[in-house]
Amino acid sequence: MESTIPRVPTTVFTGFLGAGKTTIIANLIDQLQTTGVKVVYIKNEIGNENVDAKIFKGKHIQTKELLNGCICCTLVGPFIQAIDEIIETLKPDRILIEASGAADPAALALMIDSHPKIKRDGVLAIIDVVNFDGYIDLSLTAQNQTKFTDLIVFNKVELVNLARKQAVVGYVRELNTHSPIVEAPAGKLEASIAFGLASLELDQLLANTGFNHESVGQQQHPHQHHLIQDGIESFSAPIPQGVAEQALRQFLEQLPAAVYRVKGIFRPNPSAVFLINKVGQRIEIEPVAEQSLPSTDTILVLTGFRILQFQAEITNKLALLAQNLPS
Repeated sequence: MESTIPRVPTTVFTGFLGAGKTTIIANLIDQLQTTGVKVVYIKNEIGNENVDAKIFKGKHIQTKELLNGCICCTLVGPFIQAIDEIIETLKPDRILIEASGAADPAALALMIDSHPKIKRDGVLAIIDVVNFDGYIDLSLTAQNQTKFTDLIVFNKVELVNLARKQAVVGYVRELNTHSPIVEAPAGKLEASIAFGLASLELDQLLANTGFNHESVGQQQHPHQHHLIQDGIESFSAPIPQGVAEQALRQFLEQLPAAVYRVKGIFRPNPSAVFLINKVGQRIEIEPVAEQSLPSTDTILVLTGFRILQFQAEITNKLALLAQNLPS
C-alpha cells in the first residue's frame, strides 16, 4: 500500500560557478518565511568548506551541508540519507537545493524523482549574464545546466546593457528553446515565479538522457567522472587575522586566471566581519553582521579549472600577508 503522506516539493537551483544562486535563494527564503512556510536549505559544495551555509545558519534557517563532492554523482548516498533525515526530523513544507556549480541537473532531477518522500517542483538555471559566454565553451556541465531546466533566470542584469542581455539570450537559445527566461535584478526573484514549475518539456528531456530511476546512484553512473572531464577543482586556505582589506583585495586581483570563483569570510579586526565574493575579475568585499556568523573562521574557498597545481603557491602567498601586519 502506497504512503498517503504528501511528497515534499523540492526545487533545485543550478548554475555555474559564481552565477549568484545563493543570493537568489536567500531572497526567496525571506519571502517564504513571511508566509509561514517551513523551508530546509540543502547546500552542496565540491570543496570541504561552505561559506554560504555559515551565513544561513546564522539566520536560523535549517541548513544541511553536503561537502567534498558533487551531489549528482559522488554524494548520492549522503543525499538520500540527508533527505530521509530531513523529512523525519524537520518535517519541512518545502526543500530548496543549491547544487554545486559543477552539478549535472539531469542526474539530480532523476534522483529526486526516484525518492518516495520528495517530488520535483522545478529546476531553475541561474545564469550570470556578465560572464555567460566566458565559460560556455569550457564546460559541458554549464551547457547541461542551461538545457535541463524548467526556468532560466538571468542574474546580475543590472550590470549590463540591453545589447548584452540580447546576446546572452542568443547563446541560451542555441542550447534551450523551450524554457522561459526571467530576470532577477540584484538577485531578487518573486516566489510566485520560482515554484510549481515542473514542466513536461523537462520530463521529456530527462526521458531521453539514457538514465533511469533505477540506475541513479550506481557506481557505473555515466556522469560519475564529470568533475574530471570539466577540470573543476576546489580548495580552501586560511586568511591571517588582521590583514588589511586593501592587501587582501590586491592578493585576490593577482590570483591565476584559472581561479574562477572565490568565497570567503574575512575579519580585519575582532569587531568587523566581511564576506568575500570573486567571480572572474569582479571582486566584492562587503560587511556582514557579526551575529550572522556562528564561528570566528577566516577562510577563502577557491574554485576553478585545474587549480590544485596552484594550491601550495596560493596558500603560501596568503600566509605571507601576515608578515606585513603592523607590530
